[in-house]
Amino acid sequence: MTIHAGLFKLDMTDHYAVLGFSLAANPQQVRKRYLGIARQLHPDSLREASDQQKRLASELLSKWVNPAYEILSQEKAAAEYRILLKIKQKQLVEKPDLLSLLLTTGSAATQLMQAQNVEADYAAAVQALAAEQFSDLTQVKTVINQLSELNAVYLMRRGAAQKSAEQSGQATSSLSSGVASSVPSGSPEKVNAAKTRAAISSQIRAQSGIVDSYLNRAQEFEAQADYSRAILELREVINSHPKSAPCHAHLASLYLKSGQATMAKIHAKQALTLDPANALAQTVQAKLGVQTADASKVSTKAAKAGAKQGGNQGGNQGEPKKGGLLSGLFGGKKR
Repeated sequence: MTIHAGLFKLDMTDHYAVLGFSLAANPQQVRKRYLGIARQLHPDSLREASDQQKRLASELLSKWVNPAYEILSQEKAAAEYRILLKIKQKQLVEKPDLLSLLLTTGSAATQLMQAQNVEADYAAAVQALAAEQFSDLTQVKTVINQLSELNAVYLMRRGAAQKSAEQSGQATSSLSSGVASSVPSGSPEKVNAAKTRAAISSQIRAQSGIVDSYLNRAQEFEAQADYSRAILELREVINSHPKSAPCHAHLASLYLKSGQATMAKIHAKQALTLDPANALAQTVQAKLGVQTADASKVSTKAAKAGAKQGGNQGGNQGEPKKGGLLSGLFGGKKR
């Protein structure tokens, strides 16, 4: 079986395409998807199939499905694989023309190249293909190719959006400083200044949309109690939008929920530095303050108890000690 499209053409095994799994989906769903595929390809489900179909099912399961699941289900291996995806994403963003040559004309991936709502269109396309991916074993290769093309386009579009946001963020300050604060009404300078302000507003709205998409995905993972994936989403967007108070505040909340008080404190403080009125960051700080106070009380009680116990022991130094496990085995006078 030869895979020849999408990320595979970029010399990368697309484990997500093999399992029919969205790059934006919850990793906790990998096992559920894998078990469903394994049942479809199991000999008991293919009793009436031809010998050729059984051999094909066995090859798919052993050479493609099982290895893909092994990578995506193990935390360390999955993390390393995501790093490779980041590298490929950078290559795709730098050479988008290369991707265009790899796509099948009229495919779902080609449509995704021009889609306005990338996230929604990508999720819908993956779901539609994955639903029938293993229903016809002779067409599995074709569907995997289509999924891999979709994944490649999704990576490129998402990476390009991040790069554009970073560049526009850097340009906004310089453009703003270059706009004349006072020019004659109706003059060419006034018209150009208005156009520049409109461009800046458009850039700001684009950045806001990107931040909102990350926040929405983080909230979805948070609703599933998948705090680690939600944290990854927000850390990623903060890399390109370090001055987003909502992102820092939400990240602080997630760190607090996952028991990482120090990181929660850092990001809550950063959020309030950027926006002193941020309610979520204020709530996190308040909870951290309560936890610190409780910990201090516990520590004080423990110290008092220790001091009291030490005093009792000091007052009984002249009395012979009784028993104890080791003294019972080895101590005492011989009679």
